[in-house]
Order: sequence, then C-alpha cells, then structure tokens
Amino acid sequence: MSAPLAPGAAVGNPTVSAAGAHAVLALIDDRLITLNRVVGLIRRRNLPVRSVSVGPAAAPGLSRLTIMIQSDEAAAARAVQHLDKVVGVREASTFDARDGVTRELALIKLRARPDRYAELLDVIQLYNAAVVDDTPLALVVEVTGSDAFVLSCLRALERFEVLDVARSGVVALCTHTPPEMLS
Repeated sequence: MSAPLAPGAAVGNPTVSAAGAHAVLALIDDRLITLNRVVGLIRRRNLPVRSVSVGPAAAPGLSRLTIMIQSDEAAAARAVQHLDKVVGVREASTFDARDGVTRELALIKLRARPDRYAELLDVIQLYNAAVVDDTPLALVVEVTGSDAFVLSCLRALERFEVLDVARSGVVALCTHTPPEMLS
C-alpha cells in the first residue's frame, strides 16, 4: 500500500506535473454544438488528453471546460490557438499544472463486510473521505484531492472489494488567473 498524501499537500500529480502536464481552460457557450466542436478538435489534433471535465461557469450561458494534457508548453499553446478559432469558444488559456490548483472527485462503491467495517472506516478517515451512502450491501465513499491523492486512496481501498468507481476528471484553477477568465 502506498503512503497517503496530505489532502492539501499535493497540487496536481507531482509525477505528471514534472513530466509536463498542462491545464487548458476554455469558456464556451453552454450549447451542445460548441462542446461537440471542441471535442472534435481535440480528437482531430490527437492531443494527449489525461482528463476532460465540463461544468457551469460563473457567468450564465457559459460552461467552463478543463482539459488536462500531457505535453510541453508549445503544444499546450497550440491547443489554445486552435480552441480560440472554434465558434462558441469565448476564451481559452493554458498553464502548467504546477502553477495552479488541480482537484478531482471520486465516488467509490465498496462491499461493506461487517468483519472489516472498522478497518474500512479507518482507511476512509485517513484520506479525509466521506461516507455518502451506507446500505447493508454496499458503502459509497467520496474522496477529493489531487489525482495522485485520489489514486492513492483507491489503491488503499482495493483490499475491501471495490464494486464501482466514478471519477469526475480534473478541474483546475491557475493561481495567477487573468481577470477575463474569472467570468
């Protein structure tokens, strides 16, 4: 079992960041056709995507798209240039994952055997995870942190019969966000 990371200690995955992980952020129109165009661009350009997540932006009618790519700075900048040309993309930017905060959420469904329940709760507490559903047959745990932290928690929980896992994908904020990206 790998040692857990402190919840706030890691920003992104240190292994991935050192190798060149970049976050590409885009504010897009909240329309399915815009999302389809962006995904098509990512596919056509064959970007080395590690994670994609999309959700509502602060401004109504816009969605915030976060794409984590494993690349050098030049490739990330080219991705932003291509995104800026897509109809419906209001703004795009990139930053090195080490220059911001990245987080992921995972829901993990486990078999809750009574003879190992206390041990399971100890592991959950070690990772500052939360039990969000508890039935006689299964337990659903929520864990949030860097992708390395979430992966570490998943590995620690493998011995308890993991039934299902749902991961959100990484969301990211640059610690030096330009004012125009805040809307």
